Amino acid sequence: MDKKQIIYSVLREIEKGETIPTCSDFNISLIEFRDLIDQIQDDDLIKGASVPRGQGNPARMVLLNTAKITLKGLNYLEKNSALAETIPD
Repeated sequence: MDKKQIIYSVLREIEKGETIPTCSDFNISLIEFRDLIDQIQDDDLIKGASVPRGQGNPARMVLLNTAKITLKGLNYLEKNSALAETIPD
């Protein structure tokens, strides 16, 4: 899965609210997933995600249980709906 597909999938799962996406869902490392969630949140596609970090330590977890999709995130899903056909279930 490429980066755009992962972003679309994360947004879709957060929007549905049925499951919480994790790095293992996409076969990527926690660091890659953390960076992706940081990017998604920095781009205002979601809010409420938490990536706790210790001083000088990389994040060891990504918490999406309180994450909510924003209007901008919903627009992203709508604009990129063609990606849904390229993502395996």
